[in-house]
Amino acid sequence: MRELQDIILAIETRETGEKAALATLVKVSGSTYRSPGARMLIKGNGDTIGAISGGCLESDVFEKAQAVIESGKPCVIKYDTTSEDDMIWGLGLGCQGVAYVLIEALESNKFQEFAFIKRCFSTRIYGAIATVINVEFASEVKVGQRLLFGGDTIINNFTNEDLFTEVLRDTKTALSNNNLILKEYQLATGKIEVFIEVIKPPLSLIIFGAGYDVLPLVNLSKQLGWHVTVVDNRQRKASQKRFVKADKIQLSPPEDILEDIEITERTVAVVMSHNYLDDLEMLKLLIPYNLKYLGILGPKKRTNRIIKELQAEEITSNANIYSPVGLDIGADNAEEIALSIIAEIQAVISQRNAGFLRHRNAPIHGKKE
Repeated sequence: MRELQDIILAIETRETGEKAALATLVKVSGSTYRSPGARMLIKGNGDTIGAISGGCLESDVFEKAQAVIESGKPCVIKYDTTSEDDMIWGLGLGCQGVAYVLIEALESNKFQEFAFIKRCFSTRIYGAIATVINVEFASEVKVGQRLLFGGDTIINNFTNEDLFTEVLRDTKTALSNNNLILKEYQLATGKIEVFIEVIKPPLSLIIFGAGYDVLPLVNLSKQLGWHVTVVDNRQRKASQKRFVKADKIQLSPPEDILEDIEITERTVAVVMSHNYLDDLEMLKLLIPYNLKYLGILGPKKRTNRIIKELQAEEITSNANIYSPVGLDIGADNAEEIALSIIAEIQAVISQRNAGFLRHRNAPIHGKKE
């Protein structure tokens, strides 16, 4: 998320007339470091932002991007590291995977795409982008043509109406299922391959509490590109200075806490006020929303006592309460605790069990669990 945000910022602040290219990982098989949708911006001055691998493909993509910048013609490069011969004759990666990378010059059509992505981020809606990545014989369709769909927005670059109709249907399906689609379409004139990715709004983290241990949680969340709100129900103005990196700081009495906060399916919360009665009041407000993740700082006995009090008031807790908050990584100080909380949230949102990767028998970027 942060990577894509940085690319958008770089595009918006580019110098007039500055040439650049964008590389997008659009198709993979076998073992690869990144998932489809990973992007890298190659600027005319030699700077790069983002990555499409762990560093092994970037230098070659950079070189090929120079030709694309000059010609203006997009291309898809296939990197096959499944052969043992690659160790000697190829790039020497030995990753045992195949990656397809779309490289495009940064022209006006790309600005349209990133304006769309930014709108999805700012309005916190899901969007989907369908991109042509391979064309066989169909001269009326070009690699890099796109369909953008989200909310009440449809931006269509396809000139073939039949293709537009089919791709729009599948784009809506990808959006509905919140999952990418890679599909081939057979036209009268040839075959087309399209990569459809879902653009998710940034995760929205609401932190209820404003103690010193909230600061590393805010800072780490912002490094990941999350939207962070800090709520201080004690209404201390010092909180506005302490949490300058937060997107929003709300100083509210308990009864008004959620008045100006938008809660969506991409919202998670951590309650860490260090005050039993404050936590109790905050949970009364939060539990009815059935958040995917609701973390509570403190020992299990304390949380169980809070839940019993809530049940006595006929406020039923859901299964998405995580307490003690965070993963069991031996965290001791505020920074380590923040890391354990962030990692737990990421695992929950990604529907993973947060175990050791060495014990995983499925692909790292495989289906959710």
